[in-house]
Amino acid sequence: MTTIVVQSELKKITTDWFQKNETEIVNGSTVNTPSELLAYERRLFLLLVELGALIIALVLKTKIQDKVFQKTTGDAFMEKYPKKYRHLKNYLTPVRTFFGNIVKVRTRYYVRKRDARRSSKGRNGTGVFPALEALGIHHGVTPALGSDIAREVTEGPSFDSALERFIRRGIFLDKKTLKRVYEVVAQKALSIRNAWLESGAKILNPLIPEGESLRGLRVFIGVDGGKSRIRTNKRGKIPDGYKRHGYSTYWREPKILVIRAIDDTGKVLRELSPVYDGTFGNADAIFELLKAHLKARNIDEALEIVCACDGATWIWERMEKMLLELGVHRAKVNFCVDYFHAVEHLVAVADGKRCWSKNTRTQWLNRMKELLIAGEIEALCAELSSLVVGRSAGVAKREMLYFETHKERMRYDVLLEKRLPIGSGATESAVRQTINMRLKGAGMFWLKKNAEGILHLRCYLKAGRWDAIENAVFASDIMTR
Repeated sequence: MTTIVVQSELKKITTDWFQKNETEIVNGSTVNTPSELLAYERRLFLLLVELGALIIALVLKTKIQDKVFQKTTGDAFMEKYPKKYRHLKNYLTPVRTFFGNIVKVRTRYYVRKRDARRSSKGRNGTGVFPALEALGIHHGVTPALGSDIAREVTEGPSFDSALERFIRRGIFLDKKTLKRVYEVVAQKALSIRNAWLESGAKILNPLIPEGESLRGLRVFIGVDGGKSRIRTNKRGKIPDGYKRHGYSTYWREPKILVIRAIDDTGKVLRELSPVYDGTFGNADAIFELLKAHLKARNIDEALEIVCACDGATWIWERMEKMLLELGVHRAKVNFCVDYFHAVEHLVAVADGKRCWSKNTRTQWLNRMKELLIAGEIEALCAELSSLVVGRSAGVAKREMLYFETHKERMRYDVLLEKRLPIGSGATESAVRQTINMRLKGAGMFWLKKNAEGILHLRCYLKAGRWDAIENAVFASDIMTR
């Protein structure tokens, strides 16, 4: 179909649509109350969605059913997989669009060549529509709809709430479609990240914008963990009277990394998007991920760095080593145990002194906080040492050891003089947004593969980087062959 014919068809579509809905559109001039305007706006939105559906149907049918386009995409596909697939026939297949309508298009269908050694799905195995894949149409949905499905599921709090949001847009989907598309997008994004990590961050990662760098910036780095429950299905026969296997659950600690640029006063630069990423892996896994992100962004050329975290030993024993391996000059780096976490340890000592009055505890805490903020950790430890007596000696001794271990990371006077942050609020906020508000809900139990996927997607969503996920996933071949 030529461009002139398409233009003619578009004019006919828009003209017919307007003539059909002219009365409803013009009635907008008669609204007199808030409720009437509300109803009119929503009706107008649905009418415009209807017009978009008509236009995208024409565009898809014109492009996908074009014989030259089908041959070009089919030949390119066979050149890529010459021995795996063969052309079976042309099939009529449905495609659901961003506007909610289903467009049926007839295009070339390729199937795997029969192989007795390979189990197959159906008589000829899993099929492929090269013309659809060339346009980023996978699992029967267009790229824009696929991205919105993954985004809405990631936003949460549930599949049902995602379905409700689509219904308000006039798009009617089922839970199975949402789950299938979301899982494919999540696994593709993870496969891109895993391939990047396996290369030692040597290959280009489409999830990282080209040219993004920390060169010449002051940088905040944080790492922390949250909590989520992982579900493990039980093996064996399904018990009588039940429809599915039972499962057991256990708590896991998903870990989050945060990288943010900060200004001369120590506040985050909000015009620059933060970097969030996470994993359900162990401590080495999150630091491997952090190292790759920092390396890709030239952390060795940063102006100044502050690493602010809580007192977890698994963090600090790896942080210094990682920065050394990245070639960061030690003079640029400032290590900081979160001030507010340190205060909580002082509160634990005061609470352990049950013989003290409330006023005595408050006075003691205020005096200790003055020593802490002034960086006089030796004097603070001496105060704690004097409390290692009586029934609460164990608490005082434990907390004294905590402060002695981290004293070089508690020079808050120096950090304040340099106008650097002394807390890990940016990291705590990231944990709340990415884990607590989606992965830690009451009654939520996750399969590990699904939890890893949604954590990865949610990190990018909450960092304002969804476009990176969208472009990386839908600009590449999402199917596994």
